[in-house]
Amino acid sequence: MHTAQHEHPRPQAGKPAPTEFLTGPDVQRRYRKSQVTLWRWARDPDLGFPSPFQIKGKNYWRLRDLEAWEEAQVKVSAAA
Repeated sequence: MHTAQHEHPRPQAGKPAPTEFLTGPDVQRRYRKSQVTLWRWARDPDLGFPSPFQIKGKNYWRLRDLEAWEEAQVKVSAAA
């Protein structure tokens, strides 16, 4: 069985890394949560979950925003 390997280009000096976007279904799979749960998370100011943005009527999240939120959750859990 052959698996596809995706190589991400390395950022060149002085150029920002490319931004990766996730669709609603991608985020649902990532957290194993429903669309409604993601909607609730995004509207809960205490949770701090990143809000999606829209392109042509579809919701997208920036992967780096989700990763930053995940890291913040780890820090909150560790402090408790």
